[in-house]
Amino acid sequence: MTSRPTIICFKHCSEKSIFCNQVPLLCPLCKKLIVTFTLEPFQIPYPFINANQNPTSIVLRPSYGDFLHDFNINQDLHIGIVDSNCQIFEFDKRGLIKNDFTKWTNCVALKLIPESWESHWDETLEIIVNNTKWNIKNYHEISMNCFNFIIEFLEILKFEDIQFMNKEEMCETFILPKLQEAIRYISLYRKLMNDNYFIQD
Repeated sequence: MTSRPTIICFKHCSEKSIFCNQVPLLCPLCKKLIVTFTLEPFQIPYPFINANQNPTSIVLRPSYGDFLHDFNINQDLHIGIVDSNCQIFEFDKRGLIKNDFTKWTNCVALKLIPESWESHWDETLEIIVNNTKWNIKNYHEISMNCFNFIIEFLEILKFEDIQFMNKEEMCETFILPKLQEAIRYISLYRKLMNDNYFIQD
């Protein structure tokens, strides 16, 4: 696993935000020595987590590659479920897979339930996992995939109004809002791969 990047934001001589990996001695805008700040440097929160450290969550990652280097908004996402013991369950062309930890070290986690629902979460997951419909021979790229696995789980879970009719609705109301923070971080990371700083109005 690659080391976690550091992205810092600060303001010096104007209202423009300056993003960098390391605060420079000279301000990129006014070229003067930085002695004080109008906004003290702070680190942008890293939006990705290790799935096996995030119990009772829905986890997302790109189907291929990783978020920082390979992801774009048109790329397919893969989705899985983590139980209260941090075991990871997913369904794809290999069938029902448990604890493929190496592929879930940098993902986005969606927390949906309070602690009081943890037992029900695990019980619901056990129902899904023991259903023979999630067999490798039933996998279909469009009609029987990882999202169908999650949708059925949420329908059985019946937590408040978190139930979805199809993949599109699930993405629009559930996944995309959570991805906005990650997408912003990815954009900053890629801008800083080739430049020492990025200035935003």
